[in-house]
Amino acid sequence: MRRRLASMKQVIVTFRRSYKIFIAVAAIMTIQLISAGQFFLCGAILIGALLSFFYFISAAARLEAAEKMNQAQAKKIMLVGLVLRLLMVFIVLAVAARISTELFLASSVCFVVFYLTSLGVLVYAGRG
Repeated sequence: MRRRLASMKQVIVTFRRSYKIFIAVAAIMTIQLISAGQFFLCGAILIGALLSFFYFISAAARLEAAEKMNQAQAKKIMLVGLVLRLLMVFIVLAVAARISTELFLASSVCFVVFYLTSLGVLVYAGRG
C-alpha cells in the first residue's frame, strides 16, 4: 500500500530527512563554479536555492489549505497563488534588468535545479 504525504508537517519532515541531497546538489554546483573561476556566483546559487525552497513550501501550504476548504474558498486561495506567482515573475524581470546576466542565470538555474530536486524528493518519499 502506498503512503501519501498528507500534511505540511510531513513535507517538512521529508525535507529534513533528505537534506543531504540538497547539500550535495549545492556542493556540486559550487564546486563547478569555483573550478570555472566564477566564485562570485556562489551567492547567486544560495539565493536561488533559498527562493526555490520558499516557493515550494508556499505552494505546498496553499494546496494543503485549499484541500481543507470548500470549493469557493479553495478557488480564492488558488487565485491568490496565481497573483503571487505573477507578481514573482514581474519582480524577477525587474531584478533581471538591473543585475548582470551571469548572476541572473546562476540564480535562475539554481532555482530550477532545486525545484526539480524538491519534486523528486517528494515523489520518492510518496512512493513509500
